[in-house]
Amino acid sequence: MGDEATVLSGTKLANQVLQEVERDVDSWISAGNKRPHLTVVLVGDNPASHIYVRKKIKAAAAVGISSEIIVRPKDISEEELLDLTVQLNKDSRVSGLLVQLPLPGG
Repeated sequence: MGDEATVLSGTKLANQVLQEVERDVDSWISAGNKRPHLTVVLVGDNPASHIYVRKKIKAAAAVGISSEIIVRPKDISEEELLDLTVQLNKDSRVSGLLVQLPLPGG
């Protein structure tokens, strides 16, 4: 009957998704829209978070999305971080905003 396993290639599927997103970004820009821009806020010095953010930036570049990383020290106050997100939310250049988790304690 149907006991056979189906093997899926995660790498192949991921590449197909990236190609599709890249085509969508190209179409978006060709239609006269501005290039999407991702801003990532990275708080503290968690090595895993830094690696993860670099991968996000690399993926964005691969599909034609511009990006930037804003690094803040681990002792940033909650108020300062909220003010920064409000400021970035008002920035017309920013299409997407990501605050990388986990945030340091405090």
